[in-house]
Amino acid sequence: MLGYWNGNQERVKIDIEDVMPKGSKEYERCQRLKDQVVAVKPRLLCDRARIITQSYKQTEGQPPIIRRAMALRDLLEQINVYILKDELIVGHSASAHRCAEIFPEFGVQWIKDEIDLFETRDMDPFAVSKEVKEEFLNEIYPYWAGKTLNDRIQTIYDEEIKLQTYDAQLFTIGLHETGGLAHVALNYEKIITRGFADVRREIEEKNGALVMSDPASMKKRLFYQACLIIIDGVISFAHRYAAQARRLAALEKDKERAAELLEIARVCDYVPENPARTFHEAMQSFMLVHCVPFINDNGTSYTPGRMDQYMYPYYAKDIAEGRLTKIKAQEILEALWIKFSESVKIYNAVDAASTGGQPTGNNVAISGVSPQGLDATNDLSYRCLEAHCHILLGQPNFTVRVHKKTPHDLLIRTCEAIRLGNGMPQISNDEIFVNAMLRLGVTLEEARDYVPVGCLETMPRNTWGRANGGYFSLVKVLELALSNGVCRITGKQVGPQTGDARKFTSFDDVTKAFEAQMKYAVSHMVTANNMIDMVHEDMAPVPYVSMLVDDCIAEGKDVTSGGAHYNWTGPLGIGIANAADSFAALKKAVFEDKRVSMSEMIDALETNFEGREDLRLYLQNKVPKYGNDIPEVDIFAKYATDTFFDELTHYTTYRGGPFNPALMPVSSYVAFGLSTGATPDGRKAKEPLADGVSPQNGMDKNGPTAVFKSVSCLDHVRCGNGVIFNQKMSPGPLFAEQGLEKFSSLIRSYIDLGGSQVQFNVVSADTLRDAQKNPDKHAGLVVRVAGYSAFFNEISKEVQDSIIARTEQQL
Repeated sequence: MLGYWNGNQERVKIDIEDVMPKGSKEYERCQRLKDQVVAVKPRLLCDRARIITQSYKQTEGQPPIIRRAMALRDLLEQINVYILKDELIVGHSASAHRCAEIFPEFGVQWIKDEIDLFETRDMDPFAVSKEVKEEFLNEIYPYWAGKTLNDRIQTIYDEEIKLQTYDAQLFTIGLHETGGLAHVALNYEKIITRGFADVRREIEEKNGALVMSDPASMKKRLFYQACLIIIDGVISFAHRYAAQARRLAALEKDKERAAELLEIARVCDYVPENPARTFHEAMQSFMLVHCVPFINDNGTSYTPGRMDQYMYPYYAKDIAEGRLTKIKAQEILEALWIKFSESVKIYNAVDAASTGGQPTGNNVAISGVSPQGLDATNDLSYRCLEAHCHILLGQPNFTVRVHKKTPHDLLIRTCEAIRLGNGMPQISNDEIFVNAMLRLGVTLEEARDYVPVGCLETMPRNTWGRANGGYFSLVKVLELALSNGVCRITGKQVGPQTGDARKFTSFDDVTKAFEAQMKYAVSHMVTANNMIDMVHEDMAPVPYVSMLVDDCIAEGKDVTSGGAHYNWTGPLGIGIANAADSFAALKKAVFEDKRVSMSEMIDALETNFEGREDLRLYLQNKVPKYGNDIPEVDIFAKYATDTFFDELTHYTTYRGGPFNPALMPVSSYVAFGLSTGATPDGRKAKEPLADGVSPQNGMDKNGPTAVFKSVSCLDHVRCGNGVIFNQKMSPGPLFAEQGLEKFSSLIRSYIDLGGSQVQFNVVSADTLRDAQKNPDKHAGLVVRVAGYSAFFNEISKEVQDSIIARTEQQL
């Protein structure tokens, strides 16, 4: 009998068949909701900017944390609330559907500089009305110019950091220079089960117990006061939706829809102020709580986490007691599922190139092990898979946690979902990530309950992980080792002088220079991260988020001040395959086979292989490459990443925790390629880098199993902040007889090899090329970009081309 073990050690039967058939009225409603998302062309809005500017004008002179709290309360009490046709779950993070608000407190200069380009740029274009442009330039910009978080950061960065991040693009942390930090797993279960009224009572007790003669109590009181101000705003936000639902119900001629609106009003009047009592209340409470941080600070990856675990008790109880049918529960779930694709944000051109396609990082994870070490699969796990298969949008970023005892039926159902072609769900290996968490000092039960955040950054729920600590190019470090610290694109000295590579007489000379450049680069990247954290603590604390991260209330500290139980920052290493292939090429071509001298190699790299196409083709096609299960090449991928990991162990974060690395690029592998010169693997200057830990496009010749073996040579346990491993699969074999069985066996093999993450694009290159030529025919086409999926039409042609160029593997 298919099922799972519950907390009472009883086997519970589960249902793997779809409960909401296509063609049913419930299915059709959710498809209409989906169509409303697909149809929207994003616009830039000024509503939030107007409200927060007025609020800041009124609170000048007050402590920053109080100003932030009052501003959020003002936003929640004034921003436009609306309910779309057919909605069952309400709540939006912008004043209009799938539009981007302006967050002027984080940065305004880049908006002023780029506002005329938003509509025509390749990556994430936004329409900008004349009214919005005029209001921003005449009302918003003048107040904030020189006062923003980005302005402060620019004043404290030294010239070396600016050279490395802006000129050479050795590393970038731009997302957090002009936006919120985010990348955190919030404890939604806490609010769903307790309600904000109970959290308010807890905070009032803590505040009342402070001894103000103790200097530490002064900051704690400000923190508690900020939390109480925000709670009032959140409850008001929910009540405003209730009032809007009643207004619409009074105008509604359809009695069934009017009744739905009145039910929405009743629910929003009750949650999240009070604990949820039903599945509908729990889902609505979640959504309202989830909207708030996106309204507050412009961050991404506020992560829903293990929804099949904390929502299951409400789901099971309602069905058991006859309050809810499975088909109605599925309708509510899918109505929520669609809302994850509604939030969008606008980035500057540089950051959009690294994070294009609107990846808001709503990572929903299912299955995996329980805190007690048992398989946690339940009926709601399957319902989430059904929701994904019906909706197939870019969000939520959907993860299936897999372990050695994952039910075969769940894995088969997962493979069915993957072969539908939008790049999800991704696979996360519990054995690896639980051990990675233990290595960071997390308790066993908390480690087993880890949450994938954003792409696949991982953490317990009581962590301020700063999981996007910036992108760091390993192959750029090698470029500097071969150029005496000079950036080949800009010609500027951005690293230390480690010697003229033409005079290197051994491969050891190369690795010594690489390690010296790595030491210098990591030290500056760490410094920049800590500076950013310092400025965020001072100017942009997040007491709302802090209420949903354990220990902050008990400690009376904001997460930006170290209030969370666990604290770390996660820089993201990129260019792994290029570094490995380049090391292999140098060793073989120069020092072993002596096909070319070191001087000739450096000359070829400096001239972008001009006049040396013979050498470039030899390096590209004749030297063994990472991704083909060739140990003498794969060892260089491990060397490059271990050197990065080792160097990070020497540093602590601003909040006193470790630097916890990841190997993931989002879509920055294209942007970083533009700032990287020619490399010894035969790649020409400005061409895209390899994606994540995947081989360079077209270089994996020996099939998917060989790729899996190469990727598994990396020390995934040391990479606790996650990896991104993309594979493109030919659709045909997956739909053939035994296709799903073979596909599930392939995934099992990767898990057994010790790989931590894998995700698949199941779409042919011909389909993608047709989508480039005929975008209107493929308006809803979603593909896996890097650690996220996005509408194919909303990413730049350069990223589209890189996805098309990925090797199409066969089972």
